Amino acid sequence: MWSFSSDSPVRIMEVCGTHTHELFRTGLRFSLPPWVKLISGPGCPVCVTDDRDLAKVIMMAREYELTVLTFGDMLKVNTEFGSLASLRSEGRKVEIVYSPVDAVTYAKQHPDERCMFVSVGFETTMPSAAVAVKEAIELNIGNLFFFVNHKLLPPALDALLSTGDMDIDGLILPGHVSAIIGRRVYEPILLRHGMPGVITGFTKDHMRTGINLLLNLVVHHEAKVLNAYPEVVQEDGNPQAKELIEKYFEPTGAHWRGLGFIPNSGAKLRPEYNHLDAEVAFPVSEPMVHPPHGCRCGDVVLGTVDPVDCPLFGTVCTPQNAVGPCMVSSEGACAAWYKYGGLRHV
Repeated sequence: MWSFSSDSPVRIMEVCGTHTHELFRTGLRFSLPPWVKLISGPGCPVCVTDDRDLAKVIMMAREYELTVLTFGDMLKVNTEFGSLASLRSEGRKVEIVYSPVDAVTYAKQHPDERCMFVSVGFETTMPSAAVAVKEAIELNIGNLFFFVNHKLLPPALDALLSTGDMDIDGLILPGHVSAIIGRRVYEPILLRHGMPGVITGFTKDHMRTGINLLLNLVVHHEAKVLNAYPEVVQEDGNPQAKELIEKYFEPTGAHWRGLGFIPNSGAKLRPEYNHLDAEVAFPVSEPMVHPPHGCRCGDVVLGTVDPVDCPLFGTVCTPQNAVGPCMVSSEGACAAWYKYGGLRHV
C-alpha cells in the first residue's frame, strides 16, 4: 500500500537497465500510483557506448584484419561505418563470447589470428575484464588485444545532474554496480545536487521496498543515499574486485551517448599494459559519426524523453530491425518498452 499523495508527479529515475526491464516484467511499473513517474537513465552500457568508439572498432578490424571478440548485444548496433554484424557479412571474423575470460580461451586456441576483445560495461564487468588481462599476461598470449570501453557510473551521474535540465526527484541506484563500488561513493555526488537515492535489488519486493524508501526521502526533502540491498552491497563495495580494477585499469575521459565527453568517466589499461591495448597496437584516425536520422536514443539515455516519444519507435525501429542501441540491447529502455507493452500503458 502506497502511503503518500501528491498533486504533482514524483519523477524517479531508475539508473540501471536491468531495473527498467524488471519493473516492466514484474508489472510493478503499472501498479504504481499515477503520481509516480518512472524515467529510464544511462544504465545500459551498450546504449551509452558512443558511435565513434564502435566505428573505431570496425575501422580497426577492417584495416588490420582482426578477429573481433564481443558480447552479443554489441553485434547489431549500427554506425555510419556499419555494424559488427555487417563485418561478418563481409566475411570478417566476429565471434560472440560470454565473458572476458572466454576471449582469452579463444585467442589461445587460435594463435594464428590477431584477436581484439571489445571490453564494454560498467564497474560490474571490470573485475572479470581485469582477470582476462591477468590471464593473458600469465599465459603469454601474444595475439589478444583489448579495446577497453568501460564506463564509470558515478562521474556520469554527476554530469547528468549537473546539466540543469533534469527534472528528477530521486534515483533508484543500481544493485550490480553498487556491489562493486559500494554505497558511500554516491554520497558526495548526490548530496551536492540535493538528490536522494536508494540502492536496491531486482526482485519485485526489492524494488517495491526501494521505491517506498525513495518516496519517503522525496516527500521529506531528505537528500540521503540509502542501501536497500545490504545483503549484496557494502558501504565501500567489494575490496577484492576494486583492487583488481585498480591494478589493471586507470580512469580516463570517455564519450557517452547523450551525455557527450565526461572527464574520468571511462577506463583504460594502465601504461605498463600498453602492449595489450588494441588502440595502441592498431591505430586508426578518429572517425566522424552522426546518430541515425530521427533516432532519439541519446535523449532516452538522458531520460528527457520516453521511448515512445521517438518517431521511429515501434515502426521503423523494432528489435528485429533496430535503428538505435536502446532497441538493440537487452538492457535498453526501448527494448523494454517494446517487449513489455509500454506503448499500451502510456
